[in-house]
Amino acid sequence: MNLKRIETFVLVATLRSFRKAAEQQFTTQPAISSRIASLEKELGVILFDREASPVTLTAKGRELLPYAEKMLRSADQFQRRAENNALFTGTLRWGFRRQWFTPG
Repeated sequence: MNLKRIETFVLVATLRSFRKAAEQQFTTQPAISSRIASLEKELGVILFDREASPVTLTAKGRELLPYAEKMLRSADQFQRRAENNALFTGTLRWGFRRQWFTPG
């Protein structure tokens, strides 16, 4: 399962537009349509009613949307957690030497 496709699904569902989703992801509307078609094929379900304007979710799309949103939140938390731990690996040694200077 491709997270970019899941992200695109959530974005189209939120914006209710393939064109607006394309603008948001700095790509073309055909690329967005292709991602959604690939996801629908992979899942074996139709997620959007493309005849409606604006685009609307099918019953199955509405059912799956919360799971897709949860997947994206989990992926984000996974990445932040990995980055956070990477910052604090290894040993930190901190030392200083105390010297007193007397003028002159």
